[in-house]
Amino acid sequence: MKTKKYIIFLFLGLLGCDDDFLDKTPYDAISNESIWSSDNNARMAVNGIYNALNRPNALGDFCLNFGNYGPDGMNHNGGSVEQGLSTTREGIYRNVYTDLYRVINYANDALANLPDNPDVTKELADQFIGEAHFLRGIAYFYLWQLYGGVIILDKPVFPDDTYLPRNSAEEVKQFVMNDFTDAIGLLPVMYDNVADNGRVTKGAAVAMLGKTYLYDEQWAEAAAQFEQLMGDTYAYELLDDYSHLFDFKWENNNEHIFALQQVMEPDLGSDYDMRYGGRSTNASAWNNTLTSWVTVTSYSNKDGSPIDISGMPELSDYADDYALGLDLIPWYQATFENVDERLKMNVIMPGDQFIGNENTVYVVNWPFNEHANDDPPAYRTNWPNEALFPWRKFVNVGEENQQRWDSPNNIPIIRYADVLLMYAEAKNELQGPSVEIINVVNQVRQRAGIADLSAALSQEELRRSIRVERLHELPGEGHLFFDVRRWRLAATDDPLFGLNHDVLDFRGMKIFTRVFTERDYLWPIPEQEREINTTLDQNPGWE
Repeated sequence: MKTKKYIIFLFLGLLGCDDDFLDKTPYDAISNESIWSSDNNARMAVNGIYNALNRPNALGDFCLNFGNYGPDGMNHNGGSVEQGLSTTREGIYRNVYTDLYRVINYANDALANLPDNPDVTKELADQFIGEAHFLRGIAYFYLWQLYGGVIILDKPVFPDDTYLPRNSAEEVKQFVMNDFTDAIGLLPVMYDNVADNGRVTKGAAVAMLGKTYLYDEQWAEAAAQFEQLMGDTYAYELLDDYSHLFDFKWENNNEHIFALQQVMEPDLGSDYDMRYGGRSTNASAWNNTLTSWVTVTSYSNKDGSPIDISGMPELSDYADDYALGLDLIPWYQATFENVDERLKMNVIMPGDQFIGNENTVYVVNWPFNEHANDDPPAYRTNWPNEALFPWRKFVNVGEENQQRWDSPNNIPIIRYADVLLMYAEAKNELQGPSVEIINVVNQVRQRAGIADLSAALSQEELRRSIRVERLHELPGEGHLFFDVRRWRLAATDDPLFGLNHDVLDFRGMKIFTRVFTERDYLWPIPEQEREINTTLDQNPGWE
């Protein structure tokens, strides 16, 4: 659906520009009765819900925001959230809260106006109702995960509704399940018209219902949902080339179950080239997110053996950084020569090349300043004096993207590899290891060119293997932050999944210390909202 922002601005005015997520302007004073008066108008209005979901702090920057907060990525010097210094007034807490409620309000408008509407074709109205249920459901899913219990709104907001108390987390979870269930009953398996690419399908709703069950540790129910997506009814499959998943030239493929659509036009694309790329890219980008040391060093060789970093050159053995770099860069190239193919598709490793601005070939070298004029020149991040692992994932090569702030690469929210790994996790928790479960994980590994898992793994060994596989398959996509929280490993010193450790650069030297405490398993209700609505109580540890 490349029409994601070709919508009527009148609909986008439903919440206006008020910073409060519950707009205090009377709803019936700004709504336009003609908006639901025809098939075409209804389609544009529903497109407005997708547009709201694509806002940066809804799911538009999902991969960026939550990739930084998880074990897989980082801000170059650590933000307040990563360092445990945030307060209840932290901008990200309120912005996510606000933008997700915007999606909910738009969806509620559709759900109030489409049923039994004589001006909209019944079949189309049912489809749009299904889409609205899904889009409201996914907004509430992430509110539930981030904040726990929140206000449930099931109708358009009127002034008297704006000071409601929080519902319980259990009530929100059930509301999410009901929305996805309703969506499943109304959505098609696929669309015939290419113009509908990116619209929600039945498979996306099944996947999110399964994910809700999984996060609630209802293993049997989760596995049953995911298993449906592995059957003949759906055409999902792993794309042959992992790197194509993050390249607009292969968009809307059979692995993307639901992806936010992006266009290489002003205000129609994502900011991922700017946020993931470096200064040597065509966007002259900012590297707002980078790969973590944990991610890089956790990968294995293709034969399944661990990467041995014990012989890594150390600065203490050299006169200066220049002398260190002369040995360190070749060491990386030799040590990671036979690594899992996904690592070098996700990360521009030290010594690796990247085709950047003006189709120039760059290489990650150290220190940057001493190698900036080499042939090929050093790849420059936004912080050339820091030894950082830049992402390759989501970054367009050469001059393919002509819009600095509008990357055309779609943003995958649900893809089939994730479903396979969630299915394997649910089945292992439910019944322990089996050949069938291990074969499902091996499908993902085989695409990466790495050895199959052993069939003799214990339940705990397979649990760990599935979790590691998620880190290798999904880094920089936002999922690992939610994984380590639901596994209750975030507040530990687990070497891969704990979020209490020193964050290292590619010299193995400390950049900052990451901190995650028990209070951080739930984000705070934004203090600005509590000042407006005094019925909102605060999450534990944030009082």
